[in-house]
Amino acid sequence: MADFKHCSLLLECAKCEIINYLDPFTFWFFEGKVKCAGCGAIWALKIDNGVRVSGPTEGKAPHDKLPGYAQSKDYKTKITDTTKVNPPVMARADFVGKPIPIRKSIRGKLVSGAPLKAEDLVGSRPRFIMEGRE
Repeated sequence: MADFKHCSLLLECAKCEIINYLDPFTFWFFEGKVKCAGCGAIWALKIDNGVRVSGPTEGKAPHDKLPGYAQSKDYKTKITDTTKVNPPVMARADFVGKPIPIRKSIRGKLVSGAPLKAEDLVGSRPRFIMEGRE
């Protein structure tokens, strides 16, 4: 298990023993410095294709990225403060809570991707699909 820890996207701080989880989306191909969420120590490392190639070695400020999440080894302390870890991924900026209504798929097939009323249905199927029209 020790070998896996040294080549994975988990960064255990040697100073405070906080486990920093490096988000796979932003750290998959990464070379730079990461700031520990527990004590603020800077660690230089290189990750290639999700596997740690080198590091962690102690680095100097400024850091390049923050970890995605951090917690103690006993799982009692969880660090979610956005000044110490990256904020969670949010929905797209253009998404306002309602889907974009569609009637045809990208291949031109009829689909039911729009709000329907009771009179638009035959049983539980959309009427326009049952009749084969748009």
